[in-house]
Amino acid sequence: MDQIPSMNESNAESGGPVPENVFLIVNGTKAIPITEPVVRIGRSHDNTLVLDDPRISRHHAEIRLIRDHFVIFDLGSSGGTFLNGQRTSQGMLYPGDLISLANLKIVFMQGTHLPGRSAADSTASFKGPGQRPTVVFNTSIFRKRHKKGDGSG
Repeated sequence: MDQIPSMNESNAESGGPVPENVFLIVNGTKAIPITEPVVRIGRSHDNTLVLDDPRISRHHAEIRLIRDHFVIFDLGSSGGTFLNGQRTSQGMLYPGDLISLANLKIVFMQGTHLPGRSAADSTASFKGPGQRPTVVFNTSIFRKRHKKGDGSG
């Protein structure tokens, strides 16, 4: 099984670029491209994605690119962050995952084109929520430290 990325290991440290064709679909109407390794989501205007909804916390959640995987983190929001219907403090994102902040629905998309944008667009391999298990981590997994000399790097 792949080693789970730690919370403080960003792609900036590992030298990996942000993949192309990654975006969030907000409430089914607005596509927001992800072009940075950290996307902050909330009501405050200093966030990457500003959501004007009183149920959203000022700094609600963050999506981070860690070792070529996108991971969502709840930032101690009052309403919580839900991934495919499960409340989570952090979880790995896969194409088609449904993120819920208050009543706001956000779909994470990666490696595909927006549906209906081109005739060559193939969605046959697309898996949406419920078609595979949701990966949700316990906070303690990310804070686990490796012992020196145990070969786990």
